This record gives sequence, C-alpha cells and structure tokens, in this order.
Amino acid sequence: MDNRLRLCAELVEGVCVCDVGTDHGYLPCFLIKEGRCESALACDIGEKPLASAEEHIRAQGLTDRIRTVLSDGLDSVPMEGVTDVVLAGMGGELIADILGRCVKVRDGSVNIVMQPMSKPEYLRRWLWDNGFAVKREEACISGRFAYTVMSGRFSGERTYRCDDEYLYFGLVKPDTAEAKEYILRQCGRLERAARGMLGSEDKKDLGERLLDITTQKRKGVSSCQR
Repeated sequence: MDNRLRLCAELVEGVCVCDVGTDHGYLPCFLIKEGRCESALACDIGEKPLASAEEHIRAQGLTDRIRTVLSDGLDSVPMEGVTDVVLAGMGGELIADILGRCVKVRDGSVNIVMQPMSKPEYLRRWLWDNGFAVKREEACISGRFAYTVMSGRFSGERTYRCDDEYLYFGLVKPDTAEAKEYILRQCGRLERAARGMLGSEDKKDLGERLLDITTQKRKGVSSCQR
C-alpha cells in the first residue's frame, strides 16, 4: 500500500470506515488488520474493481468485517453507523461532487478523509463555501508526486480564512521532509503560473500576490531547515 493510503489511514478516527473508490480494497483491509477500525465498507462504481476488492478481502480472511458496495460515490452506501469516509485517488472536483450529493455528511458526525490527486485548491474552496471545516492536513510523497491528505467534517461555521495562501497550500506546515517538498513544489507551480499573469492587466495583481505568497513560503521552509 502506498504512502498516500497510509497517510489516509492515519487520519481515520472512528470504528466504521467507508472507502469510496476502493479499487482492490487495500485500505479497508489494512485498517482492519492494523486495528484502526472495527468494520468497513469497500465501495466502487465499477463491477470489475469491486470484484478485485472482494477477492482481496477473501484472501485476507476479512469477509466478516468488510462489506463491498457497488455505488456511484456515496449514492448507494448505507451510511448508518459510518464514522469515517475516505475519498482518495480522485480529483478534487469529483470529491466535492460526491460530498455535495450526500446528506449524511452534513450532520457533522462523519470524519471525512480526502486525498485529491488534482485540484486541491478547488476542493479547499468548495469545503469552505459549503460549511466543512478542515481540521488536519498533511503531505506525503508517493512515487514522483507530492500529495496532500486532509480531514475534517461539516460544522456549518467558517473558523479560518480562505485566502490565496490557504487555497494553494492548505494547512500544510513545513515540519516534515514531505511537507517541505510539497510546499516547494507548490511554490514552483504557482510561480510559473504567476509569471504568466504579469503580462496581463486583468491578472497582474493576482500574479504579484501569488509571487509574494511563494516568497514567504520559501522563506518559511528555509528557516525550518536551519
């Protein structure tokens, strides 16, 4: 199991986990075997990946603890008793769409663990706009890529600012090697985009603002390396 999913497992809090887009079912099997939860739902929109998950669950001897569910997102998932939902390995826009269609996650009882493969800034904005509070966010390196994993739940309140710095860097602090690498890679991406904005009257202010943010972020990483 890769570093992304291991970090997702660390952010699980409760006793019954629903893994959306489970693919081979590695995460729910890991959670059960490590004692991080008591039961799990392994969900996928595709019959073939769900069959692969069922095979892996049987091989691990966990059919009494893990139930498979064919579902588009959370649409067909029986949410009663679910304490955690994991949405990993998909784009930020898709994660937002899945959460937006599920009423249960808006009662504040479900810890939501999210690992966007793309558009994390879109997801952060959507969560803030829709009353979900991110409580924790960590970075990891998996293969050649740096990712962020965040957890939170619906609160209906806005307890932090959703400015440009938050949108592009989230709550990631330069306190681990993985976090520093994530921040530096985000800086590089933003700097390239910002420089392209400087030649446009409409986007010049945004470009300058993003360059100021990346300058401060790079300083923060450098000060932590001393």
